[in-house]
Amino acid sequence: MIKIMFVRGVGIRDIGITLRISMSAVLKALKSTKYQIKLKRTRYDRLEADEFWTYVGKKKNKMRLIYAYHRESGV
Repeated sequence: MIKIMFVRGVGIRDIGITLRISMSAVLKALKSTKYQIKLKRTRYDRLEADEFWTYVGKKKNKMRLIYAYHRESGV
């Protein structure tokens, strides 16, 4: 459930609150996963990209996350 929620854009704190588990348990589950996103196609005509900054564990562990999205297929 943690992996599905994370991939669908639910934040780590919200996952912990929803599932009534600690944030460290959420992070531990995400670190141990072998989950990989499988592409529906190997080529897309147009992708949208976005980025955001987040913290991992402590505020000094700042990370930039970048993702791409294909609007027509929802992937």
